[in-house]
Amino acid sequence: MRSRPAAPLRRPAVAGALALALAAPLLLALPAPASAAPADAPGPPPAGTVAYVVDQTGGTLTTIDTATRQPFGQIALPGSVQPARIAAAPDGTRVYVTDRGAPAVWAVDTTAPGRAPVPIATRTGSSAVAVSPDGTRLYVGDYQGDPAAARITVFDPATRAATASIPVGFLAEDAALSPDGRELYLVQPQGLTVVDTAGNTVVATLPLPGSPRRVAVAPDGRHAYVTEYDTGVVAVVDTATRTVGAQVQVYAGADGIAVSPDGGRGYAGSALGPTVTAFATGSGQVTGIVETPDEPGALALTPDGGQLWVANRADDYLTVLDTATDTVLGRARDVRAPVDLAIPRAPAPVHREADLAVRLTATPVAGLLGGRIDYTLTVTNTSTTTTATSATYTATVVPGAVTPTTTAPGCAAAPGRVTCTVTGLAPGASAGRTFSLPVALLSLGTAYQTTVTRTASAPDDPDPSDDSATRSCVALAGLIINCG
Repeated sequence: MRSRPAAPLRRPAVAGALALALAAPLLLALPAPASAAPADAPGPPPAGTVAYVVDQTGGTLTTIDTATRQPFGQIALPGSVQPARIAAAPDGTRVYVTDRGAPAVWAVDTTAPGRAPVPIATRTGSSAVAVSPDGTRLYVGDYQGDPAAARITVFDPATRAATASIPVGFLAEDAALSPDGRELYLVQPQGLTVVDTAGNTVVATLPLPGSPRRVAVAPDGRHAYVTEYDTGVVAVVDTATRTVGAQVQVYAGADGIAVSPDGGRGYAGSALGPTVTAFATGSGQVTGIVETPDEPGALALTPDGGQLWVANRADDYLTVLDTATDTVLGRARDVRAPVDLAIPRAPAPVHREADLAVRLTATPVAGLLGGRIDYTLTVTNTSTTTTATSATYTATVVPGAVTPTTTAPGCAAAPGRVTCTVTGLAPGASAGRTFSLPVALLSLGTAYQTTVTRTASAPDDPDPSDDSATRSCVALAGLIINCG
């Protein structure tokens, strides 16, 4: 087994079956420093963040204190054949490990170090796994069997019961959820499949030719990043349009992928480099390359984004990088052939905005027995990504004694005002509402001023400058009405 020290950053010149053990598995203590808990009675996870690492051959889940980079325990997974992926509940209280060779997912209670992992029975061996942001749903993808019959099974983690089964047409390698949990992204041999988690249906499939391997979603949910092993690229997917846009060229064997908590930087591990490539998510420009030991695979960032942990599959340790200084901090040892890792972090709140702009027109209509002013209120959602779920506008009329009339949907009139509601306004779409103001026959010199203002909307409107509009008219009589 070849091993070499990791180099500092350099700038690129260019850009079958499962035999479930009935005996309780053991929590095996590792050799620990003097300050650690006794080996025969490991305590709860140390203060700070914990990395959970699964090895491909030993059937164990190793826990590591990321502050000291010291392992403090190993959790046996009895009956495991080929552990594959890890997913952690957002609060870190549960960790789930899939197994490609055994029909089970191992559920580990991280709050009870001595408690045995609980196997959740699955249809086949599995790889792809994801936990919903609220921790109430576990998604597991088939990895064995007929690809045409492949499914994603949804489990209730509390009861370990399957609650839904979603046909997806291909076996799944990896999975990630959008920050709001509304969409599930599956890496499959043919590309990236998008599942609507509300309806549990496939809504899109994006072809990716380069043997896609893993996926990560940006904290704001607007982009998904997919590594392609054969071509050595990171495909950037626009989650709103569900299209593949830019491609970031890294190195052949592209595998692990991670995105910084602020969404500004991406990291891709390439097994055939062997390297970790950093790139700016906005421009796709490669900003640096770190040489690592053999076969860097899975990547995970600490919650603050300060450290990037790299699983080196062909070696018995992990490499830890300082993302601020782009240097190697050191290694976490005593992990045999690490294949995946997870560092739990609560997802950041998804702050979506929809900027709504309002326009008001006034058209005078003369009449022998009295005229009127017809108004059209038009609301436009100027956002390119977010649907405005609701918006309420109030038109205030001066003089206030006049009562407008309206038959528009979602509108109600009262003396001196009209209130209208618009719902489900897609990005770039507009909606109009009409109302009228009667003008009396004897209205000599009467001025009418109508101001429409947004009084509520969801999600947030970031720009108040286009939230109101005013039109003024003067009536010399019912037959003569002038509007500016």
